[in-house]
Amino acid sequence: MNKKGILILAISAVVVIAGAITATTLLRDSLPAKDDSVASTTAPLQSEYDFGANDQGIYEPVTNEPVQEETTLEGEILSTLNQITQATKKPANKVTTTKSSGKKPAKSTTTTKKSTGTVSYPGDDMLVDKVIGPNGNQFLGYRYDADGDFYYTDDKDCWQSNAGYNEIYDNMAAFIMMNIDQVRIRFTYDKQDWMIQLWKGQYGNLLVGAEIGVYTAPMGSYTGEVGAVNHYNCADKEDWLKMEMTMYWKENNKGSYKLAFEREYDYYWWATGFVKGQLTKYTAPRTELKMKARITFKSEAMADLFVQGMRESGFARALGSNQLVDDSFYQKGSDVWFLWTTKYHDCFVGYEGR
Repeated sequence: MNKKGILILAISAVVVIAGAITATTLLRDSLPAKDDSVASTTAPLQSEYDFGANDQGIYEPVTNEPVQEETTLEGEILSTLNQITQATKKPANKVTTTKSSGKKPAKSTTTTKKSTGTVSYPGDDMLVDKVIGPNGNQFLGYRYDADGDFYYTDDKDCWQSNAGYNEIYDNMAAFIMMNIDQVRIRFTYDKQDWMIQLWKGQYGNLLVGAEIGVYTAPMGSYTGEVGAVNHYNCADKEDWLKMEMTMYWKENNKGSYKLAFEREYDYYWWATGFVKGQLTKYTAPRTELKMKARITFKSEAMADLFVQGMRESGFARALGSNQLVDDSFYQKGSDVWFLWTTKYHDCFVGYEGR
């Protein structure tokens, strides 16, 4: 295996290990203490979603933010692994002895934080907020949106932007408690291979969410051969695409789909969103979740290539951006709107599936 192949596999291993350590920490710490009891509450249901709610006009480009100072890939990975190791260490049990007074111990009391979001699960408020919440460790690149009550990845400042992506990550996802659907749209444009990848599903045992990733590789890199590792780089700043994404959740698989979160129309290479909760079915397709999104491509020709990939993946053309049905899309110039519900690609390396 050549040096490039070894580096790709090494990076993949680091990403998978980092995810495994984080997931293991979440699982370990989510087990309640022997005498713990946490009340489970249900938040008020939000109103039905409206596909015509988003403006379909022409948007002015946003101002690009200053370029962050670059660091080496090796430095980012080593720094991240060190922080993960420190964050996942269990504190030593502190043993104290007190002189017995012979008095009956006072009755202990516990206070449970009132839930203001989605359904609460034992320890989730404390656990998720500790790891990626507003007051937690942010080295994983995650942030909390207080207005929308959801979590997301700060794609403009996260170590994952150095790791790229390939099918190995999807293939290993289930081993780190990520039960997610994926759709990969591949095409060649402007002397580059492109991949737009969609995800939605269960992330660990505490979060559900959705993602859109934009990846590039030198032209001719993708072979499509079974067993090949088709590695892509996270899109450079000049290749970020303007998009918006909304996720709807049929919570507890009952009633109608409700708004879970929405990401604003902006430039991204990785648009994400996660909320606390659990699906009732972990197997594909995860139809309790729907993703509605809009992507503005660099040109109409580029949008045409993406649409061709959507057709090949089983998506049908809708009559308008406000008339989307499950697994459908609508194109107008360089803009493509779509609603994703049931389609998914198999996670095996080098194999797309339908």
